[in-house]
Amino acid sequence: MLSTALYHYPIIRYLANDVELWNPIHKQWFKNRPEERVRLRVIEYFLQECQISPNRIGPEFQVDLANQTKGRIDLVCFDTNYQAHCLVECKHVNIPLNEQAAQQIAKYHLSLPSPYLLITNGRFDAWFQCTAKGFEYLESVPDEYRSTREVKRDLQYWIDRGFLYPNIPESLHELVCNLCSRLYIDLKSPPIYLDFENIPSEFALKNYFFITSFGDDKTHTQIAFAMNGKGNTQSLDVILSENGVSTKLLKIDILALSNHESAHATLYTEMGQRQVNIFSMSPLDNKEWLNKLIEYLVKD
Repeated sequence: MLSTALYHYPIIRYLANDVELWNPIHKQWFKNRPEERVRLRVIEYFLQECQISPNRIGPEFQVDLANQTKGRIDLVCFDTNYQAHCLVECKHVNIPLNEQAAQQIAKYHLSLPSPYLLITNGRFDAWFQCTAKGFEYLESVPDEYRSTREVKRDLQYWIDRGFLYPNIPESLHELVCNLCSRLYIDLKSPPIYLDFENIPSEFALKNYFFITSFGDDKTHTQIAFAMNGKGNTQSLDVILSENGVSTKLLKIDILALSNHESAHATLYTEMGQRQVNIFSMSPLDNKEWLNKLIEYLVKD
């Protein structure tokens, strides 16, 4: 089933061209690693929607295994009596939730029994219930872990998660919040985190991307609303990928665009970079901005 953590994002901070993730349980900053992102998204769901007390959530919980070694469970949820109630195994987003993943968490269950097991890669969840006959796969989320409230995603929510520039002008508050909601709470196309390891860090492209596809499955445009890594600007990054290769990058300076400055967007291709004019397809005042930007990148 689709993960309950799909539309949750960890709190981040920028350090030069690097990113750190805030763990609200440990109250510490951690390196931006794939499994850590998944773990923190699950924690966000438990805290924000399930309203589970942070005192009942144990990240990287250490247990003694049968072979006299130590093991670490990615996440343990405890009941109100502080007995283990759910063990959570977090995998890289590209790792399938198969039998091998299930065997690992089952091994932990021998040392720390619990009524429920959850295996997740941040996009899909596999829930199991411990019964007298063994582990039973569940077709739906257990009642104890269903959402009990709607998350308030206001301006500060998007700022804390790095999507918005902290000092963005008040006149743009409502608009940029609506843009974030459009890109990051789209039920038809859940965002995907893209790393862009081979692209210089000054582009600050590591982010969750809303992806829309057209043509065949290998040709698609990737669109994200992202804050610059240096923390002093607000950009909308639009990336065109053809046959699985990123061929164009359009970086739109939202602040410059709102001020009607001529230098408000830069297009990067294998031929170099150049300033472009996208006023006619501006996300600030054009409802069809997304489709128009896709059409522009494909035809340019």
